[in-house]
Amino acid sequence: MSSRSRRYTYLRRGYRRRLTRNQQLAGTAVAAGLLLVLAHPHTPPAAVTASATIPGGSAYAPSSWAAALLSAGGWPRTRCNLAAVTAWEQAEGGNWQNSAAYNPLNTTMPEPGSWVVNSAGVKAYPSWQAGFTATLATLGNGRYGPVRSALTAGTSAQAVADAVAGSPWGTGPFQAAC
Repeated sequence: MSSRSRRYTYLRRGYRRRLTRNQQLAGTAVAAGLLLVLAHPHTPPAAVTASATIPGGSAYAPSSWAAALLSAGGWPRTRCNLAAVTAWEQAEGGNWQNSAAYNPLNTTMPEPGSWVVNSAGVKAYPSWQAGFTATLATLGNGRYGPVRSALTAGTSAQAVADAVAGSPWGTGPFQAAC
């Protein structure tokens, strides 16, 4: 039987591919994020806008990644927000300073193809797209309202830093100025 015939038989019989645990978790996270958006329409749908606005490029620096994250999340690209996110990247040390590839803020959100890099569960991702998606999904999971509010205001880098330090993200206190 040719590979084309096997493929047709496979599809015709309705066999379905089994999902890995990470794929199941990612699907659950997306569904939960969509439910959150529907339940709270005043909350910017970061996870939904992410796929439409995140470039798949490979040449990010801390400042360009911060600008892309703000755009993808629907937050204003103010001088204070850019300073806050780049200071947060520095405090976390992801991607450019450790093995958490494509994960400047060291999120632990699983995405297809991700792998754990430390005992805290921080993930490395196979692409910038996956890293952005995970970061935005984490910020949109309902536990980071003060961080999102400070980013929405866009007027104080230290307010963002304080919101991050007071959140479950795990980043300790850090300074950010604009």
